[in-house]
Amino acid sequence: MNNAFLASFNCLDKIYTDKAFSTQELNRTLLFANAKDKALVTKIVYGVLDCDIELDYIVNLHCQKAKPKLKLYLKMGTYILKYLSMPVYAVVNDVVELVKVTKKRQLVGFVNATLKSIAKSLQEGIEYPQDELEALSVKYSYPLWALKKLIKDYGKDVAKEIISYQLPKQNNCRVNTNLISTKDFEKLLIDLKADYKQGHFENCFSISGKLEVDTKYYTVQSTSSMYVCHALNTSGKVSILDCCSAPGGKAVYLKTLNKKADVVACDLYPHRVNLINEYANRMGVEIETHVLDSTKTNEEFLNKFDYVLCDVPCSGFGVLDNHPDIKLFRENAHLHELILTQREILKNCSQYVKKGGVLVYSTCSVFKNENVDNVKRFLAENPDFQLEKLPIDKVNDGTYQFLPHKDFTQGFFVARMVKTK
Repeated sequence: MNNAFLASFNCLDKIYTDKAFSTQELNRTLLFANAKDKALVTKIVYGVLDCDIELDYIVNLHCQKAKPKLKLYLKMGTYILKYLSMPVYAVVNDVVELVKVTKKRQLVGFVNATLKSIAKSLQEGIEYPQDELEALSVKYSYPLWALKKLIKDYGKDVAKEIISYQLPKQNNCRVNTNLISTKDFEKLLIDLKADYKQGHFENCFSISGKLEVDTKYYTVQSTSSMYVCHALNTSGKVSILDCCSAPGGKAVYLKTLNKKADVVACDLYPHRVNLINEYANRMGVEIETHVLDSTKTNEEFLNKFDYVLCDVPCSGFGVLDNHPDIKLFRENAHLHELILTQREILKNCSQYVKKGGVLVYSTCSVFKNENVDNVKRFLAENPDFQLEKLPIDKVNDGTYQFLPHKDFTQGFFVARMVKTK
């Protein structure tokens, strides 16, 4: 029995059936996986999720009415056949053994025959849908409704670039300079013969593969997320509020960038605030935390802060490389409710900004109705705020949309507004 296949299947089953979060479920799976299997399990789990629409299309060409469990065997087998360099006979045999082990013996013959048929069709070449947009959706496993939104927002050519571009599989690691110097951390990387290069920002490295260094010495934080913090550009003894902070990466980085600042981090639920505290403790910084609903006014915060960051809940379509399960469960209908929440948070938390203070709005989305449209609406309704140029190395008018194919980062949006009255 191929243990990596079994671990991958069980992890995927939890994600598809129970809608478990992919990152959390994979991390749990890897805790119990053999060391030699971890890389393959990670590749299979993320690969199947990322290619779900294409795999679904291919499986449906051979088996249209498969029940979810059967379809998962076939999707997993199809992904391995198409994208991993494994012999057909070995893949088919291992998936069949997987069917036996997971107590679905009545499916053995069907899975065996269907995977062999799929392998043959893959060798001959898959015929994609005739409709151009449906073909793009299948080829790049990008939901059709989301593709249509991108085309509306950016035009067809840019939309194609957004869905087809793949960011390099690297982690942007920020050194915990409270515990180790950047020079000494780089020496660790050299001694470990790590595949790395200098990151975009100071004290950062872009690292490929697994890093065998104690996590107290560094934290993983995307370049786009760090850009959001640099958009605040704080200095001196100032007060900063991070409204939707968990797990705390931005709040901790803001404190790291300006040690004199008083940083307050809030989130809706106690367990999420615990994540912020754990993050801050690991990185050795002190921030104040609160359980707070950012859609409801907190009288104690009115006109209190020099800087307010609203990094609001969003669709997440700018970070699909890390969260491919978003494509499985997010639907266009969900966006309306999200956008209403985003507007409520922005409107409410703007009350916490002092006169002359700065309000920063950000998401990890690429859709304009979550981003620039929300900012325009807010400014029209709140004339006491106006856009101010972002202090980042990008040409901007006070807003900037990061796109993977253009900026080589995840798809974040950021806007900077100043309270003038």
